[in-house]
Amino acid sequence: MMANRFKGEIDALCEGRRYTLRMDMLALADFEDATGENALAWAEAAEGGQASVGDMIEMIRCTLARHHPEADRQLAGDLLSEDPGLLLRLFRAASPEIAQDDRDDGPGKPVPVPAAG
Repeated sequence: MMANRFKGEIDALCEGRRYTLRMDMLALADFEDATGENALAWAEAAEGGQASVGDMIEMIRCTLARHHPEADRQLAGDLLSEDPGLLLRLFRAASPEIAQDDRDDGPGKPVPVPAAG
């Protein structure tokens, strides 16, 4: 049996520079250390639109840390302002099963039945 992996990387542009964000267990642990919140529960709430802007910026900062250890809240805020869908893209990259379920042709989606003619 293969374990589900939780690691995703995406690129984002801000002021002409490309940044790589990586959502993995280390980023989640860093987020928990910084905020005192359970990162997985927070991510689930954030996907439903229930996240404070400050926590969203902190999560972006934590996902920048692996490739950009100098990243601060200012950069994280700028990236999020540039691309408000950044967290959702990170969640989808980290959990391919979520991305598959959200596709129009994914499992569980209704399939149109051709009209009888």
